[in-house]
Amino acid sequence: MRDADVSQIQDEASSIKPSEPDRAQAGWVAVLTMWTRGVIRVAMLKGLGMMLPTLQDQFGTTTWAIGWMTSLIVAVGGLVAPVAGLLGRRFGAGNVIMICGAMIGIAFIAGSFATTSIQLTMILTLLAGPPFIVSQVLAKEAMCRCYNKNLAKASGIARTGTSIGFIAAAPLIQISLGTFGWRGTMLLIGGGIIHLVPCGALMRKNEVKPNTSYQEVPQEEPDTAPPSACAACWESVFKNFDLSLLRNFQYWSVAAIFVCFNFSYEMWVIYFVSQALSKGFSLEDAAVFVTVAGVGSLLAKLSQGFIIDAGLISCWGLMVICIIVSSLAFFLTPWLAWYWTMVLMALLVVVCDGVLTCLHDVLAKQVLGAELLAGAYGWIGVKATMARLFFGFIPGKECSRRVFSNGP
Repeated sequence: MRDADVSQIQDEASSIKPSEPDRAQAGWVAVLTMWTRGVIRVAMLKGLGMMLPTLQDQFGTTTWAIGWMTSLIVAVGGLVAPVAGLLGRRFGAGNVIMICGAMIGIAFIAGSFATTSIQLTMILTLLAGPPFIVSQVLAKEAMCRCYNKNLAKASGIARTGTSIGFIAAAPLIQISLGTFGWRGTMLLIGGGIIHLVPCGALMRKNEVKPNTSYQEVPQEEPDTAPPSACAACWESVFKNFDLSLLRNFQYWSVAAIFVCFNFSYEMWVIYFVSQALSKGFSLEDAAVFVTVAGVGSLLAKLSQGFIIDAGLISCWGLMVICIIVSSLAFFLTPWLAWYWTMVLMALLVVVCDGVLTCLHDVLAKQVLGAELLAGAYGWIGVKATMARLFFGFIPGKECSRRVFSNGP
């Protein structure tokens, strides 16, 4: 091959590679988008969790039915999660996130006019579920692509949005419920969620796309028969949806870790308020528990980035510690009924989940690489969905049983 051809290919490849200032700016935009989505996530899940007793009385249904509705919102989104990478490559992550923010906001605004639990479930599940997960996949993939050495710090800063949500959302939602009722609260949550739209617009202007525009080196190859239409279709599906990950043991190990701790934490978020009420605490006390836990999670997420990047402890080591501590907190919570023990257990659960969520981003990039992250996050979302669909109602039934029997 001529040297001139090689030089031409190298020049074209370097021309599509983003400069360091562009990558840094795109990284901060991705962090801002992740931060905003974290606040939205807490406003959605914690808001529905705090409205659970009100919705139960309003619609005359059971605790587990309303709780399962909240779980289904996230679960249905997981079914379309593998499409997120394809949508991001086809339309751009920024454009997709803008549409996702608009859809989620409209869903909550429309849900405020629901008159039955079935109507509310259908509106939130179909309109808010898919964009909720798609925006998460694309925002995480964009952040991990922009950062290498400081990914733990970037992830920690981005995840503080969830902690800020816990600190601010719980008291604000409690005030809103007392002032405007559950319908007014749904309208306010919907209006806040639409703030994800300008984040998508910023990401559209500063997007760092994967390097897929390359030229193949020309070489002489023997003539081969073209693949059949069926084979070509399967090859396209296999490539666009990253099905090769399903044969990768490393992917399955990363997925198993996320599904286990994420499912446990989401069930805690949904049912913690009801559990606190069943122990004799007021709704204001439950809001205090969550707020204190949010402050601790905020500090933990910021600290873990410096600890990991400084090499004080490995990513695996800190993950093992957090898994053990959070498991003990989940196990002991049903037997604890004192005020400060409830504060401590809530603090441990939220802190450990915050650290595990940040470290999982680092682990996923270390194990799988940046190019497979969108597909990996998408298929992990499918597995998390299976857990929510088949096991999401169990905590609610157990909560109802314990309230009825008045025991652990």
